[in-house]
Amino acid sequence: NDSRAGLTPEEQAAFGAPEDLDGELTDTIILVHVDPKQEQAVVVHFPRDLRVTIPGHGTNKINAAYELGGPGLVLQTVKRFTGLPVHHYVEVDLAGFQDVVDTLGGVRMCVDRPMFDELAGLAIPKAGCYTFDGRTALAFVRARHVEGDLIPDFSRITRQQQFMRAMMNKVLSVRSLLDPDVIEQAVGNVTTDEELSGADLILLGSKLRELSSVDPSGAESLDFRVVPSTPAELDGVAYVLAEQPATDRLFEALGDGRPLGDVGTELASTLPSPGIIRVQVLSSTVDAGAVAEADNLLRRAGFVVLEPSETTEEPGILYAGDARDRAEVVSSYLPRLELREAKPALLGDADVAVVIDPSEGA
Repeated sequence: NDSRAGLTPEEQAAFGAPEDLDGELTDTIILVHVDPKQEQAVVVHFPRDLRVTIPGHGTNKINAAYELGGPGLVLQTVKRFTGLPVHHYVEVDLAGFQDVVDTLGGVRMCVDRPMFDELAGLAIPKAGCYTFDGRTALAFVRARHVEGDLIPDFSRITRQQQFMRAMMNKVLSVRSLLDPDVIEQAVGNVTTDEELSGADLILLGSKLRELSSVDPSGAESLDFRVVPSTPAELDGVAYVLAEQPATDRLFEALGDGRPLGDVGTELASTLPSPGIIRVQVLSSTVDAGAVAEADNLLRRAGFVVLEPSETTEEPGILYAGDARDRAEVVSSYLPRLELREAKPALLGDADVAVVIDPSEGA
């Protein structure tokens, strides 16, 4: 939620003090769907202006449910909209989010351009890699006025997916961050329902450790989606409307445990998030240093990075079929490499392959 409680006076000046707000709202709503049979979690973002029916309150933006009835009404609203059972909730405010990131020692993030949003307190002077502390991370995931964003809330969702993937890439690669003591410290910054205990969240952390031992990239264990939707204006009010039948198809597939395909991976007029793009680094020679450099850059940029491999292909960024937009996102981080269409068989499970030139590295 967007509560300012716990922020310093300087942070309240940046984000707005509690007395400046008309009421607490949900800053972000995410549904985490865990399928034990598939050993996978699907993370579904809900646009804050999504037009839904709020039980007992008629039609409104989903963002209003928390203000009208707290987390309980948010759960009822999400259950009604998705048709899925919702068993637990985890709630974090702005200060708690910052503390969770700081507990992890910050998150190393790579961005492809300068990013400024005065209202969110975001100031990244140039493209490159930075260690985001809690305050910078909060500004990054909340920014809605970054130059180049055509639909600000949609771009914000892609940045949230990117940051969450980069954070998970760090957590899964640094096993000490999954130690119970670290998880317990992070758990102290969140609020949950009465039935979900800190021990349950520590158990979830242990499960992530098990999954990462099977899948070091985290590609199969964490899948980001968003409610298929498009902006619209109704009676002078700006909403986001769910697209049908895509939305029903997404939640029916989740409920039935069926493959999701590409539904809910991209948003209108918005480039896909690095958090949903599967990239594999290929090299024509055995040069562990060059491969590791490219691999680290892509992980810190929040991509799904598959295990590297060797190839006889010339350097470039390779894609197949309709994945050019995903290749363009990768290219924004590796602008020296030329985009080139390739046969699907060459890409395997990846959306995009990066063939590096060992003499130049990443």
